[in-house]
Amino acid sequence: MARIYSGNEWSAIVGIADNDAGSSVGAVGAATQDANAVSASKFLMRVNSPVNDFVWGGAYQRAEIARAGSRTLRAQDIINHYGSGVWTWDFDWVVDNEKGIQNLVELMYPNHGGTITTSIAYPAAPTVNDLSHGETAETVSKLAFIILQNPLTSRDHYMHSANLQNLTLSMDAGTNGGQLNASGQFMTGYKPIIEANTVSADTTASDYSRGLFDCTTSTFGGDAAVVKSFSVTIDNPATRVGYQGSSGETDGYSRAGAFSITGSITMKADSLQQINKDTFWEANTEAAIALGNGTNIDFSIPKANISDYSLDMAEEGIFATVAFTATSGDDAGSSLATLKFT
Repeated sequence: MARIYSGNEWSAIVGIADNDAGSSVGAVGAATQDANAVSASKFLMRVNSPVNDFVWGGAYQRAEIARAGSRTLRAQDIINHYGSGVWTWDFDWVVDNEKGIQNLVELMYPNHGGTITTSIAYPAAPTVNDLSHGETAETVSKLAFIILQNPLTSRDHYMHSANLQNLTLSMDAGTNGGQLNASGQFMTGYKPIIEANTVSADTTASDYSRGLFDCTTSTFGGDAAVVKSFSVTIDNPATRVGYQGSSGETDGYSRAGAFSITGSITMKADSLQQINKDTFWEANTEAAIALGNGTNIDFSIPKANISDYSLDMAEEGIFATVAFTATSGDDAGSSLATLKFT
């Protein structure tokens, strides 16, 4: 009898496929990563168990054609082309690795041009990446690879040349001790590979455990706020472009769609004046949101437009939940957000 493997035995490695100074190894569409770059950028993502598998269904074009003269389908009447779609991978992770969270915020805007270990700013006019098939420019063509390690080692699942197209960062006082949580979705137009993968997991121990209770500064519109929960979602969608090769894999990506940051914050609101409802909600004026300690964890959204407002009359007090959209301000002179995790 074959051994029974549990989903809890799978693990996930996520890394940035940096190419080495323009090398074709690690280029857009290259299935083999540069060993030096891999060792510097990969990490073991201890996602919530069990690990999600890749979603394979979006990679098929399937059609059933009813042919004249028959009431049943022949095998030839089912057209099923594999390779001309997209594959995705969803993750949910209570953040416990510094390099890991830095990789994720960098992959949302790979050509940021800054120092990720200090902070990363999402600018008013994000540069569009050149993600053509075979592109080797190191500063713009950074994509991700994901290895789902199977306890049956000859059957690891390997996704390469993947875009992180959305990322949600959240903290809640009543969940996981307020610790930072990251969730999102990767997408690729290249076929994942099932094989024995020799890339080993990063052995770095848990070295990051920051969250809501580390945020010694929490202000909304310049006023101090007692925050119960906070969530921000970054969207930088990617679309596969055309095809190349006999399998129909993508000829690269377009990442020129709308770059947006939205979120919500729930704050103690014993009086409406505390969160300036009249100024920021009714008068449609931008509010600055600042949450963090300036050193290890920091969220700065300088020009947030309030899109919704509601009160929760809870027994522990009245709380206001404010939904917002990050903007670049009236003159597009401000970054949408600046994040720091170190």
